[in-house]
Amino acid sequence: MIAVMGAAMFYGVIGLAAITRPQTLLKGFGIEAIGPESRNEIRGAYGGFPFVVAGLLLFALTRPDVSDGILLALAASSAGMALGRIVFALTDRQLGRYPAIFLVLEMAAAMIIASDIRGL
Repeated sequence: MIAVMGAAMFYGVIGLAAITRPQTLLKGFGIEAIGPESRNEIRGAYGGFPFVVAGLLLFALTRPDVSDGILLALAASSAGMALGRIVFALTDRQLGRYPAIFLVLEMAAAMIIASDIRGL
């Protein structure tokens, strides 16, 4: 339960940063939000989606009857993001500092979230 709350906080912080500071959130990745379209994309994909993930994680803690499905879907989503970074690292034979940090955080989130699935 505490671990899932931590994962919810992780995703909530990312969402808040994306919505309030879209122009700086992805600078460490070499991505600049220079126009309204790019800020909109960052706010949607890196803001709205993580907020919903955080909300679903907290909701899962209150509804044991549906929590396993929610946690499985969100653990798989986190693992999928990490997998994409691993494929990139193997394909391009490099992984920058920020992508490496997020790789570790996404893998940790996937394992933390999956650890609360009762059926596993």
